[in-house]
Amino acid sequence: MDANIVKNNERHRAFTLFLVYLASTTPKNNLMRILLFLLLSLFVMLSACRNGGQSGNGKQESGVEHVDTTLKATAIFWVDKEKNVYSKQKRDPLPVRTVKAKVNIFTTGRVEVLSYVKPQSKQLEKYMQERLEVFRVAKVMLDSGYVKPGEQYVQLRYMPQKMRQ
Repeated sequence: MDANIVKNNERHRAFTLFLVYLASTTPKNNLMRILLFLLLSLFVMLSACRNGGQSGNGKQESGVEHVDTTLKATAIFWVDKEKNVYSKQKRDPLPVRTVKAKVNIFTTGRVEVLSYVKPQSKQLEKYMQERLEVFRVAKVMLDSGYVKPGEQYVQLRYMPQKMRQ
């Protein structure tokens, strides 16, 4: 039998036993029983609707399997770090932009851009190259395993007004 059918049969059996229990008890705590019944029926409906449109094998009913092609970033690096971004002197927050790139992270913490996911302007590529010459991944992040050396996709965050200076 299919795993979903077995789960549904178990849910229906539990629901039936609960209804028998409600019918056999005295009407002493009716409000509590009604609330419990409503919560249980809501749970059964939500659990039945959770797999809406999909069969047990992960394919949609139309026979087309959905494949997620979005590249996931393993880390976010702030290449323009400014300590007083939101200081009291500056009333407006500074704009921040994010670029997703395939990079090579060395064990020393140096980051080298191999390619960008979306095409970028030459000015931005030059600016990122200059910033990444100075930028290093913290040794703590490398030692803890949060960031692993090697090729991976990351998000590089920068401030456009610093690029113009």
